[in-house]
Amino acid sequence: MKFLRRLPLSIVMIALVMMLSGCKSKEQGKTIVFGDVSWDSVQVHNRIMGFIIENGLSGYKVEYMAGDTVPVINGVIQGDIDVDMESWHSNVPEIYKKGIDSGNLVDLGKNMPDAPQGWWVPRYLVEGSDAAAPGLKSVADLLKYAHLFKDPEDPSKGVIYGGVAGWGQLKTSEEFFKKYKLGKKFNLNVAGSDAALAGTMVGAYKKKRAWCGYYWAPTAILGKYDMVRLKGSEYPAADVNILVNKSMLNKAPDIVEILKKYSTTVKQNNEFLAKMDDEKWDSSKTAIWFLKNKEDVWTKWVSAEVAAKVKAAL
Repeated sequence: MKFLRRLPLSIVMIALVMMLSGCKSKEQGKTIVFGDVSWDSVQVHNRIMGFIIENGLSGYKVEYMAGDTVPVINGVIQGDIDVDMESWHSNVPEIYKKGIDSGNLVDLGKNMPDAPQGWWVPRYLVEGSDAAAPGLKSVADLLKYAHLFKDPEDPSKGVIYGGVAGWGQLKTSEEFFKKYKLGKKFNLNVAGSDAALAGTMVGAYKKKRAWCGYYWAPTAILGKYDMVRLKGSEYPAADVNILVNKSMLNKAPDIVEILKKYSTTVKQNNEFLAKMDDEKWDSSKTAIWFLKNKEDVWTKWVSAEVAAKVKAAL
């Protein structure tokens, strides 16, 4: 630093600012971008992992980029997004295959096993002494009970809620509707959002009315309301995997190792989502709850050193 003594004070100050800025930039480290898909479970997983990264590791900061299934997977393939914590890529297999074949997409395995999808009805509708449709067991039985599912916009027919506009799953609902010739007595309703779809189920359930439609787990809805999946409507078991861009293998190998071990169950997800809904928490508060209450789960993903740092931060 002796050479600085011979320079004017203004130049010395500029040099020091530049040196300190360089140190700050180095400390901030690499940014890890998570795809913040629109449903709650993935946003909670993002923040669970984000908290572990920012408090248990060094040299990283975390950002969340909003999007839905297809844009997020494409973002990971292109490198604009680093991590997709819930791919649900079996609903869009052609995009997933394109990414894997290109080498840009790396599949680190399941976040949760076999997330169920299909058409559901309330249990009170089909079971119990006062069940209105005790013989309703499968999609093929629906035609016999169309009168119970009156479409408010067309009372001459029943209504089945097939899913959400723009979602990859909708094609499968349309196939079920056609296969069982349900158009004779039903209309297939397409919701504008997952919140709108959930609203139809919850509204019917609270009034103990008939409801039939597409839903999936893990969700707060299926964590709170007792629903039965109709036979013949089972979607192929969803692949809810963790995907990363290939650059993560070199940029953040320690994070990749944690993501390879990251694993939850549908039951655990339904539990924290129901808690989130009941308490009106955001995804960050729910992630903190998970880390505080499911220590036996997440400590298996990380080293003892990382676990100790995360616990201290909590």
